[in-house]
Amino acid sequence: MSETPVPIPSGSVPAGTPAWSSTDAALWAGAGPASWARPMWSVLALLITVVWAIAVEPVPSCSDAAPCGPDWGGMAEVGLAVGLLYWLARLPELTLIAAPALAAMVAWGELVPGADRMFQVANFAVIGALAFGWAAARERLAARSGQRRLVERAAGVRHRLPEPASPLVRGRLPLAAGLVLCAVAAGAVLLGLSGIRADERHADRAAHITATVIRRGEETVRVRTDDERRFTVDAFYPEDYGVGSTVTVLEDGSWRRLVAEPYDAFGWQLLVLAAGLPGLSFLTVGVLAHRRAVALRRAPVPALRVLDRTDYEGRTWVYAADDTAGQTALFTCLCTATLPDDDELVDRIEDEAEDEEEFPVDTRLHEAVLLGAPYEGGELVLVTTDRAGDPIVIRTAGPVRLPRTGKKPLLEATALADTDPDTSDPQRRVRIDRIAATLAPTGRPVRWGPGPVARTAGLALTAGVAAGVSFTAHSLATDGFHWHLLLPLLALPIWIRFAAVLLNWRATADSTGLWLAGAWTVRHVPWERLRAAEYTDEGSVEIRRSDGGTWHLTGLGEPRLERRLRLRPSYVRMAEEVTALHAHPELRPAEPSPPSDHGLPLGPVLLLLVGLAVTAVLIT
Repeated sequence: MSETPVPIPSGSVPAGTPAWSSTDAALWAGAGPASWARPMWSVLALLITVVWAIAVEPVPSCSDAAPCGPDWGGMAEVGLAVGLLYWLARLPELTLIAAPALAAMVAWGELVPGADRMFQVANFAVIGALAFGWAAARERLAARSGQRRLVERAAGVRHRLPEPASPLVRGRLPLAAGLVLCAVAAGAVLLGLSGIRADERHADRAAHITATVIRRGEETVRVRTDDERRFTVDAFYPEDYGVGSTVTVLEDGSWRRLVAEPYDAFGWQLLVLAAGLPGLSFLTVGVLAHRRAVALRRAPVPALRVLDRTDYEGRTWVYAADDTAGQTALFTCLCTATLPDDDELVDRIEDEAEDEEEFPVDTRLHEAVLLGAPYEGGELVLVTTDRAGDPIVIRTAGPVRLPRTGKKPLLEATALADTDPDTSDPQRRVRIDRIAATLAPTGRPVRWGPGPVARTAGLALTAGVAAGVSFTAHSLATDGFHWHLLLPLLALPIWIRFAAVLLNWRATADSTGLWLAGAWTVRHVPWERLRAAEYTDEGSVEIRRSDGGTWHLTGLGEPRLERRLRLRPSYVRMAEEVTALHAHPELRPAEPSPPSDHGLPLGPVLLLLVGLAVTAVLIT
């Protein structure tokens, strides 16, 4: 059934911008990657063949003639195989480099004369899976190029982005995270190589002692030398040395090891993989996002008239200009609004205030202008209209995605409306009105943040985290990797997040809505999409949106203790006053807030400082 889209003012449409017809849009959709190039097939093929190759791979025993040692080539193979399981699905650009590299390593290191026939077949299968994945990634990238050419041909004109769309800042956080993780991985490589060199220096000076194994432990062997001395030597593979067998021990003062087991940098190699794989992925994502965002601003881009709508999941769906029934979505993406000048925005908020409760989300089709060439993973800008029909500029906050078969926008939100806590409880309404009576409309933005107690706790926690990280780093540098150190490393992001929230959480209410600064990001919730603000019984603050999303400040307080001591911390006051502003639009600030008032997420800063501290400890 057709519907009448919300029209866009003619002044917001660049001159000569054509409509993207269903015919041209069908050609664009048909130019997408072939069905065989779907990432699922490549990932399954690689996963099955790699598991097969690992299962049939012969495991040689350690011996004096063939010592076990650090296998950097094997580590690289494992890292590339694990990374490709993600890169095949999300980063075909990186797949084009990683897949041939892994295939060459498999062919060079594994396909040797005399190897087991089953093992050779399994490795040939791995190489075949890599070739298939490479071809699929190449097909997806070629399809993107073809779709860009079709859009340029259909548009015929190019225009620069409207001013409110700038700046397009994408990729900064992934780049920062990727650099920190890659620095940790590089440090782990250096420490692993340093351990190997130290072991080699000891081995050059050591005396060779022949001994007999008299007992085996879990990670040790007990030996007896020809002169009847008995001592215990560390062994990673004690099962390789039978009781009564002869081994050679290297001895340099108090330093001893088996000739068959040189220093194994496995712990450092594990840290290289744990930090390097996500670090490389973050770096690639950040570089690609930044390049695509910059390309939108560098020169005029194709422009087409389309239709768009936003669903209750917060996703924007784009349709051909003549698809007024909204039957065939071309692509979907997460978008964020770029706010215009102050006076225009204030007038718009005032006009929409009366209708805010009745229409929490506008799911109607809207006429829009698409700026940029859409393709999977791309960056775009849309000039569209809001609920009142006024022009707004939105840009992609995440990569463009092609909709899955059968996937439709969520256009119903009955469950959300029926459980709105602001209207279902009369006592709550009275309490909200009482809080609203204490608020005086000043027109200026309102800010909430941590109090002195929270900041003190945050500083103490940061100091504790720094001390714990320094101790862990020192243990890694002196004693090597041990599994009991893994838990603190895994819990580090949790403690950093908690410390960042205690130190610098921020909520700012202005004429446009709420600006919410947590540990890692700053999020904006327009007033028309705010559903509720609540302080929970678990001591957390939840800001809920009408599209189902929720912003959390977790574990800030202890409600029972606060009630007993009759305390009203800043986060409790924030939740109550935001609820009052939501229910009483006349009390909201009339001015937008400057970016400096939106808060600074300290999570990336603390993570960078921790990375620098770890590097300093390891170097010294």
